[in-house]
Order: sequence, then C-alpha cells, then structure tokens
Amino acid sequence: MDATGTSATGNAVLPTSASFINKNLLELDLDYLERRGGEGVPSENADSGSKEEESPADSLDRVKVVFLGAPGVGKSSIVRQFVWSEFSEEYKPTERRETFYPSVVLAERLYELKISDLPAIPYFPVSSHLEWTDFRYYGLRSATAYVLVFDLSNQDTFQYIRTLREQIYEARDMRGVPLLVVGNKQDKLSATVASGTRYRDIVNLVRKHWRCGYVECSAKFNCRVVQVFRELMKGIQAVEGRPPSPSPTPSQPLRAHPHNSNEKCIFL
Repeated sequence: MDATGTSATGNAVLPTSASFINKNLLELDLDYLERRGGEGVPSENADSGSKEEESPADSLDRVKVVFLGAPGVGKSSIVRQFVWSEFSEEYKPTERRETFYPSVVLAERLYELKISDLPAIPYFPVSSHLEWTDFRYYGLRSATAYVLVFDLSNQDTFQYIRTLREQIYEARDMRGVPLLVVGNKQDKLSATVASGTRYRDIVNLVRKHWRCGYVECSAKFNCRVVQVFRELMKGIQAVEGRPPSPSPTPSQPLRAHPHNSNEKCIFL
C-alpha cells in the first residue's frame, strides 16, 4: 500500500471508538490537575514516573511540544541528541513519559520549552475525559505543537503518524497549533528507497496536502536535528504573527551540563 492509501497497516494506530462519549461531559482542566499533581484523583494506572514534576519554572509561559510516533522511530534519540548531545546505539522502548525543559533562542526571542517524549499511543483521545482515564499527565490535548516522527528506512511507520494526524484533527481545533513531520534515520535511507514512488508520495503528501513543516534528519549523526527544532519554532512564530526568522548563521549551540536540561539554552 502506498503512503496515500486509506487502509491501515499493522503499524497504524487503532481508530478511536469514543464517538459515543456524551458531549455534555465536563471537560477536565488537565493543566490545572498537573499543577496540583493529581491531588484527590486516583492514579492506580499511572507509574511513579508519570506524575508531573513540580518546578518553580512551571509557572512560566511554556511552549508545550509533544513528540509522537511508532515504536523504534527514534523520537527519544532526536530529543536527547538535541538537549544532551548524546546518542545510544542500544534501543530502549519508551515506556513512560519523559519531560525535558530546554530554552531556545530564535530571532532574538527566548522560548521556554516543555518537550514530552511519549510512548506509542493506540489512539489520540477525542475528549479530556478519555485523556484523563487513558493518558493521564501526557498533555496530549493541550500541546502547543506536535512533532510526528517516522522512520525513513521503514516507511510503514508513516502510516502510524498518518492515522494519528487524522485523529488529532478530529479531536481538537488545530488552528494555531503547528504540526511538524520528521523523517528520522536519514543515514539508513538507501538510494533505491529515496528514488522510489512511495518515498516521493510521502513527501508530496506532507508538503503539498498537509501543508506542514517537514524535516529529514539523522539523530545518530546529529544531522539536521537542530533544524527540526528550528522549523518547529518557526511554525510557532508564524502562529504568533512574527515575521519569518532569517537564515541561521553558523554557530555552536550553547549547552550546559549534559544532564541538566533545566539550565540549557540553545541558539537556533
């Protein structure tokens, strides 16, 4: 099946079956509940690491970015390469949400980011009620922007984000919410695949029909990883009504201690 087909593959997310949810259900303020740490709400299905960390900096107006994609596409590798300048050859599936708090500077504007690296989700919640019951503390429906990652060397993983994108647009108003598609593992993209019809269909679908940002990168070799976040922030600036940022000048990102993401400032 090509990238523009309508049938799902084994890697696609399951279609949501939540259309029966009563429209009058009280919408939960998940950000408020996160700040309270879930006080007074049962959390038997959440592990100890899924709860929102308390931080004085959480009172700032943060740009909340959610990374989504099929297992093994390299979501965590992209984030860790950007924030910590590290890459591991050993594959460890993401089993719970990990949150990073870097700061970035683009066009003389400082942004405080909250990056959520999430496990693969079976569907995108159509309501805050479902988000609270199935994806507590993930912040899926309140994200400022989404980054959908697929594996260029395994193009079946594109179907996952294709289905997920459809569900996101059905579940919330995406006006003013940037979405960026990232093809990772560019280092494994063979010339044969790159010249194939399916690859061209994917690129055309994203750029011409979805009309969103698209970046190909290699987390392993730190190739165009900074460009991923630059395109993301340019999308956010466009929503803010700011003029496009000028082309970047060659510079080395400023980084603090490798594992202290709260003190990191990166120039894009």
